[in-house]
Amino acid sequence: MKHLKAFFVLALAVLVSVPAFAETQNVKVSGSIDSYAFYRNNYDLTNNNDTGVVPVGFTVPGAAHSTSADLAQNQSEADQYFRTNTQVEVSADLTDNVSTVINLVNQRDWNSNSYTETGTAPASLSANEFDVELDLAYVQMKEIFYSPLTLTIGRQDIWFGRGFVIGNNNTAWDQQTVLGANEYSVTTAFDAIRATLDFNPWTLDFVYSKIDENSLNAEDDRDLYVANINYKFAEYNAVAEGYYVGDVDRSTVSGTTGSRGNETHTVGGRLQFDPISQITLGGELAYQFGDYYASTTVTSRDREAWGADVFGTYRWDITWKPELTLEYVLFSGEEASSSGEYSSWNPLYRGKFWTAYADFREFVYATGDSADQSATQNQQFVQVKGSLKPLEDLLLEASFTYLWMDEPASGRSDELGYEVDLQATYDYTEDVSFGFLAGWFVPGDFYNVADQDATATDLVGSVKVTF
Repeated sequence: MKHLKAFFVLALAVLVSVPAFAETQNVKVSGSIDSYAFYRNNYDLTNNNDTGVVPVGFTVPGAAHSTSADLAQNQSEADQYFRTNTQVEVSADLTDNVSTVINLVNQRDWNSNSYTETGTAPASLSANEFDVELDLAYVQMKEIFYSPLTLTIGRQDIWFGRGFVIGNNNTAWDQQTVLGANEYSVTTAFDAIRATLDFNPWTLDFVYSKIDENSLNAEDDRDLYVANINYKFAEYNAVAEGYYVGDVDRSTVSGTTGSRGNETHTVGGRLQFDPISQITLGGELAYQFGDYYASTTVTSRDREAWGADVFGTYRWDITWKPELTLEYVLFSGEEASSSGEYSSWNPLYRGKFWTAYADFREFVYATGDSADQSATQNQQFVQVKGSLKPLEDLLLEASFTYLWMDEPASGRSDELGYEVDLQATYDYTEDVSFGFLAGWFVPGDFYNVADQDATATDLVGSVKVTF
C-alpha cells in the first residue's frame, strides 16, 4: 500500500512541477435547486415519547419525559420541516484535452435550529445554515502521456457498477452537522486521483482517495485504494466487472497504545446481461478480508464477510411501459459469540439504496432498541419493485421489501420487518419535476420490547429544477 501511495504522490508531483498554460475554449454554467418537504413519524420506532426522528449516536428518549428541558425539546411524534439543496457548477474546456469542474453547494433546512436531540432546549439559529460548501473541484486530462489514459485529480464523484461497494462518500454528507435527512445530501464526492485506461471494450480504473487526513501524520489517516476492470460485450448488452477495494483506516481506532489499522480488503465481481430485449439479469458477489480492531486495547480479529446482490427485471413492451424487478441482497453479520473471525460486512462507500427508511436504520437514524444494528450489515432482504408510465411525463413506482437478520441476536427473532414505498414523479417541463414519496416500515418480531415497535412513516414532497 505504501509503495502504491508513493507512486501516486510522485506522479502528481511530476504533473504539477511542469509549467502549464491553458487557453479557455468553452465555459458552461449549470446547477440545480431541489426543495423538499418532510413529514417523518416514529423514526425511532418508539411509541409515546413525543419524538419523531433521532440521529444515530444520540439517545432515544423513553416513554416518560424526565425534565422540563426534555419536554421543551420533544413535543411531537413526528418531525415536519423543509429543505433546499442548491448547486452551481462551472465547467471549462481548455486546450489539449484538459477540462475543469467546480461545483458549489448550499444545503439547509429552512430556518432551522441545529439538528440535535440532546434533551435540552433548542439551540439558537444555526450560523452554518447559509454556508457554501465545495462539492466538486477537479481537473481532467485526456490522452495524457498515452492516448488511452485519462487522469482526473481533485474532488470528484466516483461510482463503479451499480454502486454496491463504491458510489457515495457518506463521510461528506453533512459536514456542518446541522441537517436532517442526510441521505438526501448532494455532497458525495471523494478527494482522489483517478487514472482511467480505455481499451474499448476493456476499461481499467485505478483510484487513490484520501478519506481522512486528521493531523498531517500518516499514522492517523484513512486511505482508499480501488482497482476496477470492466468489459462490455458486443452482444446481449452484457457487462462483466471485477474489482479490488482497499480501505486502510488508521483514524477510527487510535490512542495512547498507538494507531490500529482497521483494514478492509474487498474483492468482487459483477455480471449483467439481457438474454432477450425485455429481460435484464444480474448478480454481484463480494468478499472482505483484513484486520478488525474493536479498540486500542484488544488484539485484532481477521475479517471474513460477504455481500451479494442478485436481481432480474422484466419490461413489458406496451403503452404504459411497465417494469417488474425482483432482487435479493445480503450483507453478512457478526455471530452472537463475537469471537473468531469478524464477519460483519463493512459498507464502505455504497452508493445504492433500496428503501426510504430501512436502509438508514441505525446508520443515519437511531431506534429505541439497544440490540438493533446498523442496516449496513447483518441483513438480508428481498424486494419486489414495479413501475409504469400512465402518461409520458408521469412515472409511478411501488416496492415491497421484506428484511431479516443474517445472524440473529441472542434470544431474538431474525425478522426485522417489511417496508412499503410508493413514489410518483411528474416532469412538468424538461427542467422542472415534482415528486412525492410515501413509505412505511412495519417492525417485525425482532422488536419485541413494548413501545419499541411503532410503524415508521416517511412522506416527502419535492420540486426539482435544473439549469
